[in-house]
Amino acid sequence: MRYIISVLILFGLSFGATPATNAGIALAQKGNYKEAFSLFTKACNEEGDTDGCLGVGLMYMYAIGTNGDHKKAMEYYKKACSGGNALACSNLASIYDNGSGNIPQDKIMANELYMVGCNGGDVFACNNLGYMYANGIGVEKDYFKSLQYYKFACDMGSSLGCYNLGLLSNTYNVFGLNKDKLGLLDLNYVACNQGDLIGCANLGYMYATGKHNAPKNPFNAVKYLNIACEGGILSSCNNLAIFYENGDGVRQNLNKALELYGLACDKGLDKACKNYKILNQKIFNENKAILP
Repeated sequence: MRYIISVLILFGLSFGATPATNAGIALAQKGNYKEAFSLFTKACNEEGDTDGCLGVGLMYMYAIGTNGDHKKAMEYYKKACSGGNALACSNLASIYDNGSGNIPQDKIMANELYMVGCNGGDVFACNNLGYMYANGIGVEKDYFKSLQYYKFACDMGSSLGCYNLGLLSNTYNVFGLNKDKLGLLDLNYVACNQGDLIGCANLGYMYATGKHNAPKNPFNAVKYLNIACEGGILSSCNNLAIFYENGDGVRQNLNKALELYGLACDKGLDKACKNYKILNQKIFNENKAILP
């Protein structure tokens, strides 16, 4: 899939580089691959155009307009990568990553080249780096770096990067990182700070109960439950209401508690409906008791 995307870029977009490269793209779009290959080769070898080198590499890779030859593809990818072509660096990294024929896998080299590609703005390289750091492939496993590279890809408009970022941030599915040295409190803290509302909800609950080796801290509990509640996590609204009702970690405010119970109840949380009924009756009884 990674290479197929590259082919689509080659034959679907204009590089806007040298005349030979642009002419080669036009011919390739018309299906005249042999002449396109000749023009890409000229652009690369005679004019030093990195996009031409990328084109030659892709055509060798897929045996389009020439015989397939992964070693020659690597040769031209290296030329393009050395000239600053991020996509070529990423494609070269993919060959090292997956291996091909008599080309052995080299995960360390793949990681280094993905790094170059990502720094050059290639979102697929950033995604692949995120995966490698998440799983400890070619590098030491590093949860924080994985999130960083997925976020780079997401910020550059990659829906896959955004999906992976959300998936990795969700502490219920972190590519096996529950075995990492990070505890649940750490994982949820990172997840929450990456915008994962479930992580915020979990943090609030752990600070409220002291579970999973978290220090019991009502102030932090209120802080993170509030974030989660504002994001639509109903259980957090219910739990936050309890703190307002009891004046724990926040100034007691029965009306605020009733409002939060009602909010969660209106959206279908049965537990909140029961709590609303109990607190409403309590407020009614207290008001009745002070009447003359």
